[in-house]
Amino acid sequence: MEYREFFERVKGFLEQAEIHKRRGNNDFNPYLEMWSESNEVKLHSALISGFLNPLGNHYQGDVFLETFLESVGLKAWFGNTRNARVYKEYKNIDVYITNGERHIIVENKIWAGDQDRQIERYIEIIAKEQSRDSSDIESSEIDSNDMESNELESSESETPQEQGASYDNIAVLYLAPDERNPSVYSLGKWEIQGEYLVNGDNKVRFKAITYKEEILAWIENSQAKVGCITSLNAALLFYKDVVQIITNTKENTMSIENFLTDNKDNNMQENMEIVFEILENKDKIIESYCEAIVEKCREQIESKDFEIVKTSKDKKMGRWNNDLSYPFMIKPKNCGKYYFAFCVEYYIQKEEYSCYGVRIFEQDSDSNMDDNIYSKIIEYLNVEEIWWLNYNQKDWWYYEFDTSITELESNLQAFLDSSNIKALNEKLKEYQA
Repeated sequence: MEYREFFERVKGFLEQAEIHKRRGNNDFNPYLEMWSESNEVKLHSALISGFLNPLGNHYQGDVFLETFLESVGLKAWFGNTRNARVYKEYKNIDVYITNGERHIIVENKIWAGDQDRQIERYIEIIAKEQSRDSSDIESSEIDSNDMESNELESSESETPQEQGASYDNIAVLYLAPDERNPSVYSLGKWEIQGEYLVNGDNKVRFKAITYKEEILAWIENSQAKVGCITSLNAALLFYKDVVQIITNTKENTMSIENFLTDNKDNNMQENMEIVFEILENKDKIIESYCEAIVEKCREQIESKDFEIVKTSKDKKMGRWNNDLSYPFMIKPKNCGKYYFAFCVEYYIQKEEYSCYGVRIFEQDSDSNMDDNIYSKIIEYLNVEEIWWLNYNQKDWWYYEFDTSITELESNLQAFLDSSNIKALNEKLKEYQA
């Protein structure tokens, strides 16, 4: 394949990708406008419990709960879901599911670490609660933090075993992006033995589940069951998108990577040969690109009383790091000893172009500018410390490197048009070190 044909195909792909974006193939997600994708409580636990709750405002009864129990393999064990209740942050349990007889503790971990005896505490709370003659769980949900504290205090002196509590009706699901088990730190007296957590003669069901497998499967199966109910489908679709982000499974069908490695037209080998050749010659290509931009703007540069200075890539200049050189520089023709110039940086040791922008230089000096002199210049100009100019900000300079080489031409143009640059260079003519 010829280079021209290759770039024509890439150009066509990028144009098509832009059309797709405008027509709805975008990365907008209302959940992520409100919370981070890793927010365990307000995003994930809230959404999961909201969908699972048979009394939820989705008005789908136990459809989502049944589908969830199928996905985690507990449907037969849990039994009746019609009268089930689902709670978020019940006594600090992320998601708690119960039908009065069976109890499921869901410990939700995105990136947060385990807490001391966390799972042990939750098991003891639910086991102890079973021993009470209470038919109204909701009444015990008031002030959950205080309740948990009271439960823990009493559990030290009176264990659930002594109260005749049953552990057989409890299951613990440990949910994380990828499969991992809770730490010994969190399990406390309990230890994992196959499909159970065991503490002496007592055991509860246990399973480590993942967003990548069980949650994605639950979302997809739920989508199939709600069918054409648009609002629920959209809600599930947006949540699926979040889950795919935290599990690194989100596929961008319009990505340049997919385009280059798509072998349906038997072009992948040719595509990759050209890509690897470009990568091998990246430095030379960027150098040629920078030179082409400078030459393209030559007439305008000279008409605005600037001049083009080209040096070898191994020539170090100015007050900056000795590993840097400036093979392309646009400086004022009639400048003082110190001046602002637009330059392209090159890292000598790394042998690669880095970035571009505006720096202060000293006329006819190959050595570093004394920091004391530099500070006095900044003070004289009555400006803040300057490294690079960023013309996309409200303020015309910005304390940051600009590494987007594709914006070189537009930023060079902004430099040439800047009245601030001209004013500062005129003021510097009068400066005496």
